[in-house]
Amino acid sequence: MPDDNSIDRVLSRRLFSFLRLFDTAAIALSPASVVIAAIATVLVNISWSLFGHQRQFTPLTPALNETTERWLQSLKTSPISDFVTDAAFLYPWSSVVKPTFSILESSGSWSTRFEGIVQLLLAIGIWSLAGTILCRRSATLFVGNDESTLRSAIQYSRLRCRASATAPLIPLFTALMIGLIIAGIGFVGRLPFVGLLWLMIASPVVMILGFAIAFLLLVSAMGWPLMVAAVATDDCDSFGALSRAYSCLTGRPWHAFGFGLISLLIGIILMLVVKLFIETTLFCAMSCTGLGRGAELAQASLLSPLNSLSHVALSGIGTSFFWSATTVVYLLLRQEVDRMPLDRLALDDNARPTRDPLPVVGIPATDALKQSNGQTSAESD
Repeated sequence: MPDDNSIDRVLSRRLFSFLRLFDTAAIALSPASVVIAAIATVLVNISWSLFGHQRQFTPLTPALNETTERWLQSLKTSPISDFVTDAAFLYPWSSVVKPTFSILESSGSWSTRFEGIVQLLLAIGIWSLAGTILCRRSATLFVGNDESTLRSAIQYSRLRCRASATAPLIPLFTALMIGLIIAGIGFVGRLPFVGLLWLMIASPVVMILGFAIAFLLLVSAMGWPLMVAAVATDDCDSFGALSRAYSCLTGRPWHAFGFGLISLLIGIILMLVVKLFIETTLFCAMSCTGLGRGAELAQASLLSPLNSLSHVALSGIGTSFFWSATTVVYLLLRQEVDRMPLDRLALDDNARPTRDPLPVVGIPATDALKQSNGQTSAESD
């Protein structure tokens, strides 16, 4: 029979499990995770630039002719809304959600819809591999598994990124089919004389089908990161990842909202601190370089590459935090819904025990036994 102290420890862990979300900041700053996240962010930007859409960045560092006092004042009065608009730690989510809603834009052209489809598929493809690697790496760091390495996480994710990619496409394809049904109803409404009456009669059906599309899109938008985390932690297929994400959101919606809100606040604070360090680094580097080369020449030669590097670093840390927070939120929701311990993860491929082949039974076993007896008798003769 468990004692009172053990019961109190279990209750305290359950009541204050949200405190584990603060571990995501330290996990996100892992150098290997930041590098992978930065590479994935650059790949998404390059792929989107091929279709006329490229992420716009605002300059981080002020001009060198501004005084130090004005620079410090700008740091103090830097609004949080500017950073949230930049959304460094929400970029993986926004890079998938924005093309989805651009496809559904009724006033958009077919070329815009085609670009949105291509951008959506490219984003899902890149984040399916990079997100699974980052979630796997974050999960092993979160549970304190020192034996799992980055190489094992890459190998694990390389074989399972297809499940991460197809999981969100299932509800999106279902929403597309429902949308085509609604489009067919609208096409019948073009008929003269009876078209308006037909739309009025079919309006309840259109309302129900529209609600189904809205449910699929909204839950998929919120649950897509959890699908990737489910594949990374539980080694499930696309349907398993989809069902686990939906059960986490619908089974504990208020827990999911609370965990997401806390993660959002932690991400804002972390990114503000990181941005402060990057801006200070740029200011010191440009100022010291200007002492030797001259302020104007240093600004003309170094400002652009240093700004690019700073944005890559900021995006890498933000993206790493996004997937780290997603992994921890999924593990906490899984604990609430399925009562599964936080430290229970699917084993790496190189850590799984080898299985002996199953014995042959039935008619093939009889034939093999006869063949073996025939060979034995032939050898004895």
